[in-house]
Amino acid sequence: MEETRFEIRIPCDDDGFILLRCPRCGELFKLTAEDMESNETLDIYCPSCGLCANNFLTQDVIGLALAKTSNYAMDAIAQQLQAFAKKNSSGLVRFEVKANREREPEPPIRAAIEALQIVTCHDCGREAKVPPALAMSAYTCPLCGIGQFNER
Repeated sequence: MEETRFEIRIPCDDDGFILLRCPRCGELFKLTAEDMESNETLDIYCPSCGLCANNFLTQDVIGLALAKTSNYAMDAIAQQLQAFAKKNSSGLVRFEVKANREREPEPPIRAAIEALQIVTCHDCGREAKVPPALAMSAYTCPLCGIGQFNER
């Protein structure tokens, strides 16, 4: 079986940050694409609960990925069934395929407007966007995992 890859573009906000969501606590935060893809970034941490996870995708991204794969799979199945029906059309038993299913909608992902504040880590020096309540008190740096405290 051949391998198929889909590209899903996640839009950045005006400052170049991508929206992420913690799978454990649901906190929203943003990182730049450059920081996420950098070799310096070993793990990503939730700024609220400190969870280190493999997947911080939002529901919009997950929903689009599921719709794309469902549509691809159903189209591939329909093609295989039609090829089988065409190959076996001259025998005593006929096989007919009528594929008229509705495709899953694939809505584009929009850059969500969130009231997040840019913060700079005192340890790694990189920026992230976190909720204002975390920025004013304490948060975990999403890029290095070290706790940050407001010194004001």
